[in-house]
Amino acid sequence: MIHSLFIINEQGDIIIERHWRGRVSRTVGEKFWEEVQKYENRSDVLPIIQTPQYYLVNVYRSGLFFVAVVQRETAPLMVTEFLDRMVEIFQKYIKVVSDESIKRHFTTIYQLLDEMLDYGFPLTTEPNLLNDLVKPIGGSLTQAQVKKNPHDPTGSVKSPIEWRKLGITYKNNEIFFDVIEELSFLIDVNGMSVSNEINGRIECTCRLSGMPDILLQFKDPTLLDDTSFHPCVRYARFEQDRAISFIPPDGKFELLTYRISKVPMPPIYCRPQINFSLSGGTITIMTSSKHGDDKALEEVKIIVPLPKQVQNVKSNVTSGFASFNPNTKELIWNVGRMTSKTSPSLKGDLILEQNSVIPDTTPAVLLKFKLPFIAYSGLKIDSVNLLNERYKPYKGVRYVTVAGKCQVRTC
Repeated sequence: MIHSLFIINEQGDIIIERHWRGRVSRTVGEKFWEEVQKYENRSDVLPIIQTPQYYLVNVYRSGLFFVAVVQRETAPLMVTEFLDRMVEIFQKYIKVVSDESIKRHFTTIYQLLDEMLDYGFPLTTEPNLLNDLVKPIGGSLTQAQVKKNPHDPTGSVKSPIEWRKLGITYKNNEIFFDVIEELSFLIDVNGMSVSNEINGRIECTCRLSGMPDILLQFKDPTLLDDTSFHPCVRYARFEQDRAISFIPPDGKFELLTYRISKVPMPPIYCRPQINFSLSGGTITIMTSSKHGDDKALEEVKIIVPLPKQVQNVKSNVTSGFASFNPNTKELIWNVGRMTSKTSPSLKGDLILEQNSVIPDTTPAVLLKFKLPFIAYSGLKIDSVNLLNERYKPYKGVRYVTVAGKCQVRTC
């Protein structure tokens, strides 16, 4: 499946390489970097790059490229999913995935790669199992206490479930769920919605003793679409009545992800107008909150990518503050907190470079915001029940909606 793996930094240097099916020449990394140089934005690099001999499946995370070298035709999403899981595992061990931290902890990285792949095939990506195979930096990944088997002085009791050890005990038993939804939309120049979509996930933090069996139920489970589950979830039960039945891993993990295409209108209104002339240009942005539950939008930010001919921007805002970055050619307006009773606006003049050509197009405006305590899709957890343990755990659920790829066209 995967012949080799390269981790490449922002300068095009290979900082980690690992081979499973014979050594692949480092020139593959050079060819990959040549392709990267064709794109201004790293996120625009094609996820699969073909060379005369190999396919280079890659993901870009934390300023690094993780490149899997594949020779034969393989399901690309499987390779991409493995690379994503691999980055998550690295983050659990070294906290911050960066060029410097990977170099500093390279022995741990190589040990993890040896355990996660066997002859190029994914073998182990479960953090709880890897914790037993590769010693975490600075101690255990979790704070649970594990009772040792009196017949086994090493304490290495074999659990029938690979993602959870036997004998876990806590003084305070608790389980928390975070429902995180990422709202993405595209608005055309006339203010009409072109596309709306929510990509959500439910993260679970489990600090429960023993071998807990959890049953989670939703108020309206029909909202869920395109679901993907942690291996602990009993899929047959979900198919039967849309309930989530599972024995959770210890610590923090991602229980499920989902997609929702039937989305209400965006909670924010934004109408940008950008005009150019021989003497320069003008920009006007009108915005307001459209969320009807009297909940404020937090951390509102409007990013306006401008043509390269723009030298400076002189702007005035009624809320927050705005600044122009001459290197990225972006006008960034930090609006801050916004309620349905406020309608912040921005007006400004665009100063063009001398003898420059008048731009005929402008990129779409990007929106960033956070809507705390709400899942915008309307998804709600109705109940969380512990079935096979005698104690009563503390249970908590939090909701938040954040902006994904939110764009408003200006032309």
